[in-house]
Amino acid sequence: MIDVEEPWSPGWWLARCHKKLKARLPELDRLDRYRRGDPPLPRRAEVEKRAFRDFVRLARLNVAETIVSSVTERLCVRAVRTAVEGSQAGDAKAWETYRANGLDVELPDVLDTMCALADAYMIVGVDPAVTGTPTPSQVQITAEDPRQVVTIHDPVRQSRVRAGAKFFHDPDVGADFAYLHTPGKVYVATRTRRATTGSAVPFSPTSWSWSDEHGGPEGTSLPDGLDDVVGIVRFRNRHGTGEYEPHTDVLDRINHVILQRVVIVTMQAFRQRALKGDFPSVYPADWPEESLRGRRIDYDQLFVSSPDALWLLPGAAEVWESAQADVQGVLSAAADDLKHLAVVTRRPMWIFAPDNQSASGADRAAEGLVFAVEDRARRAGNALAQVMSLALRFQGETDRARLDKITVDWMPFERHSLGTRAAAARDARTAGMSSRWIMEHVWQATPEEVAIEEQAVAADRLAAALLTVTDTAGAVPGAA
Repeated sequence: MIDVEEPWSPGWWLARCHKKLKARLPELDRLDRYRRGDPPLPRRAEVEKRAFRDFVRLARLNVAETIVSSVTERLCVRAVRTAVEGSQAGDAKAWETYRANGLDVELPDVLDTMCALADAYMIVGVDPAVTGTPTPSQVQITAEDPRQVVTIHDPVRQSRVRAGAKFFHDPDVGADFAYLHTPGKVYVATRTRRATTGSAVPFSPTSWSWSDEHGGPEGTSLPDGLDDVVGIVRFRNRHGTGEYEPHTDVLDRINHVILQRVVIVTMQAFRQRALKGDFPSVYPADWPEESLRGRRIDYDQLFVSSPDALWLLPGAAEVWESAQADVQGVLSAAADDLKHLAVVTRRPMWIFAPDNQSASGADRAAEGLVFAVEDRARRAGNALAQVMSLALRFQGETDRARLDKITVDWMPFERHSLGTRAAAARDARTAGMSSRWIMEHVWQATPEEVAIEEQAVAADRLAAALLTVTDTAGAVPGAA
């Protein structure tokens, strides 16, 4: 049993964290469904037969994922600079930590979650088996889902985390776990549970207990000098909302219009035919075939559609055929809704309809996307700097860990053709810019690529100089 009544105690913080997480789960699950291309179906479809639900699913267009990826695909870290090594190449120690934890893969997942679900998290720690000062590969930096992790912040200064927790189920062990992080301490609570229901991990103080393997009620302390550290960093999107969260009504309307088109095309894929006129219900008494006289006429059997069918019709009968269904109006409505979505999300229309804009119009519309990417880069860069600061502090790199000196260098948010880059490089060279500046800012090379190119240029110059010396030494004195 865990005591959750005493204010500021570990159990009290754990209960508060779970309460906050539980309140957020319904909205996070809803937003995640849009991201996965599985938005809520119309109310009728939820209770209808499976065949109808499968039919309705054909009308869903995953625009939410496009809205998110249009931003996150442009966010790529080029270098991390600290107070110790703030050169163009960045800090080698910080970059080693970055690469050793696979952040070139983990960070894009965090950014994708941040833009889709409003919040994402990273947890920084050290393998418990490590003794002494950890190396970059022994520091653990993990990407976390906001449906499992939550933080409680100082209401006066939101950047200060008072406590944070991660709740998850381990199916191999058959137990639920809760990792509580408070300044300088980590507590682990657990309870046995074989079956799982949904994504939420329930919490009740009577069924949970502190893990003796992790210090019991006293928890485990972080290394000396880390008494103020809470190893959870929150990545928060603008306004604390997902990129498409305020616009789910528009997304629903787009799917609704597409559904109407699918229904119309399906129900009216073939022209309907009918016979108009006064048709008798029985064969007349003078019918040529005596056995049919006076019997009921089965028109369904008579008028069978077949290439070799020949229908015998009364003189006043008329064959009617329906007109082909016109879905152009529905298509136009869907296109208009996409335009509205482009306006409210400040995304270029060519993201949703590539053949819809001219080149000049696309360039002007792309400005809103570039500004959005720059804003998300600042927010994510601030959180990533906190992650790197914690990781460096765990390694004892006090000077490098100064948060006010850590900067994250991003790759350019816009990509240009080789012809455009070549012209810009000539202009920059004429303006007196250095070769390194041109390689980094015009050719958009990474620090590693710049270093390799500088070595290659130096090798070429050395080879050329040696060739010149050899040619001069081998020349015949006085020769013409």
